[in-house]
Amino acid sequence: MENLIGMLPGFVTDNPSYTVIIGLIVSFLVGSGVLSFLRRPKKVGQGKASYFTDKNLLAPPMERPAYSDRMAYVLAEMSALAYWEFEGAGGVIKDAAAELLKDVIGNEEDAQKWLEAFADDLLIKGVDSEGFFRDLLSRSGFELLGTINVSSTQAFVCKRVAKDEDPYIVVSYRGTENKVEDWLTDVRATPFEEDGTKVHTGFKEELMVKMDSKGKTALQRVKEILDSEDAKDDNDKRWPLFITGHSLGGALALLTAKELACDINGACYTFGAPRVANYEYFENLKTPVFRVVNSADIVPRVPPGAAITLILKLVQGLSWISGFMPVVSNLFDRLEVILDKLNGYRHFGDQRYLTDVKSGRFDTVKLLSNPPAIDRMMWMGQQLRINYFTPVKSHGMAIYRAKLAYIANSRNRTGKTKSQ
Repeated sequence: MENLIGMLPGFVTDNPSYTVIIGLIVSFLVGSGVLSFLRRPKKVGQGKASYFTDKNLLAPPMERPAYSDRMAYVLAEMSALAYWEFEGAGGVIKDAAAELLKDVIGNEEDAQKWLEAFADDLLIKGVDSEGFFRDLLSRSGFELLGTINVSSTQAFVCKRVAKDEDPYIVVSYRGTENKVEDWLTDVRATPFEEDGTKVHTGFKEELMVKMDSKGKTALQRVKEILDSEDAKDDNDKRWPLFITGHSLGGALALLTAKELACDINGACYTFGAPRVANYEYFENLKTPVFRVVNSADIVPRVPPGAAITLILKLVQGLSWISGFMPVVSNLFDRLEVILDKLNGYRHFGDQRYLTDVKSGRFDTVKLLSNPPAIDRMMWMGQQLRINYFTPVKSHGMAIYRAKLAYIANSRNRTGKTKSQ
């Protein structure tokens, strides 16, 4: 012990940088302990507090739905349907070739060529693409109320009209496509800041800034449809509303819930959606938000969240330590400015995590509620060891749909969760 104490002065003299870092860590730990001790509860018990003093708070709302396996499945199907190019004849016909007419003509390649030629002819004569999409929804018991096509934002609004069922409204946004505009929207992550809130600039502009030929934004078009008579009952009250989308579509769905449906009878379900804004932006959003994340899906992990905050603190510390070297310190200062612009992004909502399965083994999938971040990091690492492309493959809507369909069927068959 005496030898160790005798060595300390030499260590401090020879290693000033390490000494400063160690000193900071020790000071932080000791200071935190002292502060925690001083702030400890001084009394045990409830004291003489009064109860139920605010009578206005004794009637909480009973209409907001909880998470539903079946609704998650329905909205996953709606999110996938949003990728149909209902705004253009060519897109509808090409999708029809791949999805509907494989067995009619017998050869998909021949069918594709025939339908593309047919589409070219229809583009000259005109085609009701929206009518084609309307029929598609109608066969499953939904009525199309309207479509939205503003810049690179597409969505549709429909209503459940099945016999002996209560109607509800669905707003479904299209996600990222293989278009330059969509990728530019995704990468414009520098946030728009106002009154302490931060929101992804690209997502906000797509929904609330860019306009169509009539001067309407995508959000205004959605609001017009939701305010129409078809979206309301005989008492002029809107039917339950569910907002959904996959990837970029999920980000737009969450923004729509915040801007148009802060406190409604309904919910917002997103699938593989990225982070959209900071905590403050969603402060007044009461509508339930359920964000479904599949296994190693990479998109929900961007833009970076808490990791940026940790890196920012590290850079600030390194800038202070290297203060005696202006060139290095200035480099850290510039990096701090860049990181600070991206700092603050956080997920909002109640997570439902779909576990990984081996190829085709959907009977092994589990639905986990808000698993800890450390578990998800470990699972992500396991998938990366198997295949570096797993995080990208996990983002596809097809695997979301397959897993949610199995979960909805299996959990309802057991009879244990009839309310689901």
